[in-house]
Amino acid sequence: MSENVQLPLPCPPWCAVEHADAGPDRTHTAILGPFGGPGQVVIRYVQADEDGTRCPALGRLSYHVGGQQMVRDLDPTEAYDWGHVIAGLDIRSFTEFAEALGTAARVLDGGL
Repeated sequence: MSENVQLPLPCPPWCAVEHADAGPDRTHTAILGPFGGPGQVVIRYVQADEDGTRCPALGRLSYHVGGQQMVRDLDPTEAYDWGHVIAGLDIRSFTEFAEALGTAARVLDGGL
């Protein structure tokens, strides 16, 4: 009698893990960064295969502010939108944009 063996799903194209096991339950991960500067920005992806089914991918953005590590979950729509916005900025505009965000944070926090 032959046994039904469940084959693992192929890795997503961004997976950076060398999977040693051949089972259907695996975790795929990738790390992008750190990107330069004192913020030490890093983006991480993780996605699990459980019982031959692929779970949705999760993304996390981590960075440092004032020596403290901050972590945010990435929403796909926000990541897509901000990726396009930031990619369209030249160096001068990027600095102005960062300053405007700082001003907005102070206004929203009641500081101005």
